[in-house]
Amino acid sequence: MYCVEVLRADIELQQHLISASDEAANNAATPELRQQWINTSSELLQELARLEGTLYRLQTYMLPRIQALESSALVSAIRQGDADSEACSASCSDNALLNSVNACKNPTWLPSVATAP
Repeated sequence: MYCVEVLRADIELQQHLISASDEAANNAATPELRQQWINTSSELLQELARLEGTLYRLQTYMLPRIQALESSALVSAIRQGDADSEACSASCSDNALLNSVNACKNPTWLPSVATAP
């Protein structure tokens, strides 16, 4: 559940960045600058799709297992994931924390499942 919260926070951040990038493209002073913002939005959308796919994989993995987990441990993991995401959102100088957050974004430890529809 730690990684679910980390991914949710990162997805929310991506959505905010996409919105800001789209607004900047609409307000660009030159066609070249507008195109740069459009390209940025495209890259952000690709990352958003990847993060959403990772969240889907994680949720699919966790769903059948969640009932076997202790509720207080789940709550603690959710809170810690939220806190770590917030701590790393601006700048993350703690390498251990950064590694934990990045492991959620690229979960090589997570078995493959069918991709989202």
